[in-house]
Amino acid sequence: MEIAKLAKRLVTCDDAERAALLARHAASLNVCLARELKAICLGAWDSDPECATGAANVLTKLASIIREPEVSALAAWAEGIASLVNGQMKQALTHLDDAEAQFTRLNQPHTAAATQVSKLYALAMLGRYDEALQCGLHAREVLIAHGDALAAGRIEHNLGNIYQRRDRYTKAEEFLRAARERFVEVNDEKKLAQIDNSLANALSFQHKFRAAEQLYQQALPRAEAAGLHVTQAEIESNLGYLALFQGRYDRALDYLERSRRRYAALDMPHQSAIAEQEMADAYLELNLAPEAAAIYARVIPTFTELGMRAEQARALAYHGRAYLALNKFDEASKLLAQALNLYHLEGNAIGASIVMLVNAQLHYLEGDYPSCMRVAAGAEAPLAEAGSWGRSLLARWLRGEAARALNKSDEAHELLETTLRDAELQATPQITLRCHTSLGLLAEAAGEREQAEQSFKRAVALVEELRATLPAEDFRTAFVGDKLTPYTELVRLCLADPNQARVIEALEYVERARSRALLDMMGGGLQFRSVPRDPFEAELFAKLDDLREELNWFYSQINRPPDGDQGAPQNATTMKTLHDAVREREATTLEIMRQLRLRGDGAFTQVEPLDVARLQQDLGAETALVEYTSLDGELLAFVVTNESIEVVRDLGTEEQVTLALDQLHFQLDALRYGAEAIRAHLEALAARTRHHLGGLYNLLLRPIEKLLGARRLVVVPHRALHYVPFHALCDADGYVIERREVSYAPSAGVLLQCLSRPRRSLQKALLLGFPDARTPHMREEIDSLAALFPKAVTLVDDHATLAALREEAPTADFLHLACHGQFRPDNPLFSSLQLADGGLTVRDAYNLNLNCELVVLSACETGVSAVAPGEELLGLARGFLSAGAPSLMLSLWTVDDETTVNMMSDFYARLLTGDAPAAALRYAQCQMLRVHPHPFFWSPFVLVGRW
Repeated sequence: MEIAKLAKRLVTCDDAERAALLARHAASLNVCLARELKAICLGAWDSDPECATGAANVLTKLASIIREPEVSALAAWAEGIASLVNGQMKQALTHLDDAEAQFTRLNQPHTAAATQVSKLYALAMLGRYDEALQCGLHAREVLIAHGDALAAGRIEHNLGNIYQRRDRYTKAEEFLRAARERFVEVNDEKKLAQIDNSLANALSFQHKFRAAEQLYQQALPRAEAAGLHVTQAEIESNLGYLALFQGRYDRALDYLERSRRRYAALDMPHQSAIAEQEMADAYLELNLAPEAAAIYARVIPTFTELGMRAEQARALAYHGRAYLALNKFDEASKLLAQALNLYHLEGNAIGASIVMLVNAQLHYLEGDYPSCMRVAAGAEAPLAEAGSWGRSLLARWLRGEAARALNKSDEAHELLETTLRDAELQATPQITLRCHTSLGLLAEAAGEREQAEQSFKRAVALVEELRATLPAEDFRTAFVGDKLTPYTELVRLCLADPNQARVIEALEYVERARSRALLDMMGGGLQFRSVPRDPFEAELFAKLDDLREELNWFYSQINRPPDGDQGAPQNATTMKTLHDAVREREATTLEIMRQLRLRGDGAFTQVEPLDVARLQQDLGAETALVEYTSLDGELLAFVVTNESIEVVRDLGTEEQVTLALDQLHFQLDALRYGAEAIRAHLEALAARTRHHLGGLYNLLLRPIEKLLGARRLVVVPHRALHYVPFHALCDADGYVIERREVSYAPSAGVLLQCLSRPRRSLQKALLLGFPDARTPHMREEIDSLAALFPKAVTLVDDHATLAALREEAPTADFLHLACHGQFRPDNPLFSSLQLADGGLTVRDAYNLNLNCELVVLSACETGVSAVAPGEELLGLARGFLSAGAPSLMLSLWTVDDETTVNMMSDFYARLLTGDAPAAALRYAQCQMLRVHPHPFFWSPFVLVGRW
């Protein structure tokens, strides 16, 4: 057998066949075979890591058999390569030093110098840069003297990468261009793919984005054609990071996820950790700080264990940034101190400047503006000198923003204007956005309203441009969280002008900042995909199924604790263990779901801004919409009818509403666990509850009611107002529900989406009930409703499964779910309804494909949502609205199981006689009010969406 074929067979076969081949070809076990194996190892380590390590293992075995000095040296070289593949840098150095020494003893200086190509990579990863540079320059001289242009180019390539790791990008570019000339000279396509990738990195860090992207796009097909899977993953990662710089978030997330998946398939732990870190950087940019912090915490130990000091320092610094976003300032300071120490050990002044920049941000958040200006100025110059324009501009913006906060208007204006000019020149939209917002605030404070408005409008346009291509709701929701200031200030500026057109414009800006991700989902701009596109995603979906089963088991254990003393230490310990297990699995579930949405489909759309004229037309003569917002904590409301749009100011403060709401919920919670024990006190409790409802009425509705006339009311709440039962507010004349229908909507835009959905004839009802000890009357509720409908599908007890719901829901006109509900304030998207096979969560609801007229969630707290910045409601309502429900009936607090049966019967009876949902709910609640006057019993349910 030929030596080359024998070498390949030895690498690819199993142990038994390998032993047989070695025995059969004993005469061929020589230096030539060893050289062939070394060539396989060296050629495969950046394309097929498993093949490289396999070749190294065979070569080590061969060295133990034939005991030839050169074979031993080649084996040491290959073992060094295998250690590099596995991220074992110190072990790699030991083997490569051994190889160099052995070749030197064999009087093979050229080969000894060639081993240093790989050694440079290990030294760089360990932060031993000076040693790496000295070693590389010496080896280059030897290789050039022997006429080995290819190996000399590889040395120069690694030298360029070392300078790049130290953030010395112009010096890196110098060596990389020299290497590229050598690779062009020898026409090596593989090396050209790799050098173009590295050179593009150096250019992108100098903000030469166009040239960098051209090189990446040139290198990627070369790498793919040459089978350089590791290089492919590197290029995809770099393209992702470049897109992140440019604010092209869909492209960034797509490429970073491609890279992460490729490294995972290659089983390269150190590269996988780097890919994870880069994904965390993207999350941090998009305000997903908790998710970013979790990844940094996960990869830092990997970098520490592998001795990758530069990566460790960077992860620590960015972990500190994540903690700043989470307002964990003490923890951030500790991480930043560790990062700074490591960068000093690295001799990396630019890395130290990056930590200074984060420290400047910390000072700003703490309100220490002089320190912010001083530290940011110290960081700016080294970053600018290194060509790190994004960071240096961030430092300058921080100086300008701190100067603005200190009322140093002239200095702030000069700094912000120059930063804006350079940010636009360098194509960094994130900094451009910050500058427009700061300049708007500066102009507004100076009374320059027209200039302020122009700046805020530019900021809003940038926010919406950047946000439009984000591929998933959680990215869009989080992204706007710290970018609402220009919207708020535009509302303020518009309302300073009494002109009716300006009032309408103010409402439009309120809407542009409200529930946009939910609206995008309802309008089809975002899709929640449930079908895998490739084997990798199929594996992720399988993991989700396993996690769901595990979570359902843990939930069952938590909800059904063992008998005995619940205060016993062993029970407390058990419950803590269960809750810890749940949190861990929920976090993993969310990360996998997010990962499934990182690869974009390139078909993102964005819902158009609110059409006010259409809203007024759709409201008609019988309906008024009241949309609340606030300025500086003062509540105000837009009252929209078919005839006019008016704004009502001075409704009270958010603080007053929160206090009154807390007192109301205290009264309602007194009946949370049943009314029997306190029945004798119900009248007194009802009076106290009415008192607080009256206080809320005076704050929120009394100044508005005269504008409503006899119209039904649609309420669009704001922040804490999402927890206010407006229909139960009262004055001396009675409750609001007694004189008008009331419904709710997350935004006017969401309401228009609900109103535009096709109407269904009321024929088929899907009635699902899963009673338990806490809700024994649910079966009675289902039975009573089934008799009302011409067609009814009932799923009760063990038949009330998620699979059955998914199958039946698309053809139902009504969907009624009577089961135990749980709102999860700690993790709102895991709020759920308890079915026979586990919990139906918000994300499960996304996939229901509803075509119904109405969904009723007859359970406790189904209407409670966490309110994220931008009025994004995170709870069950979000899931069912996104799935296609035009109307939702939900509960704001724990419902009384027995009285709910009667109320639901009255509600559906009226529906089937022709009443719309809001009218039917009003009738049912007024009927219940007469029998059970305490609001706890008759007012927990609200209607969201189409009335």
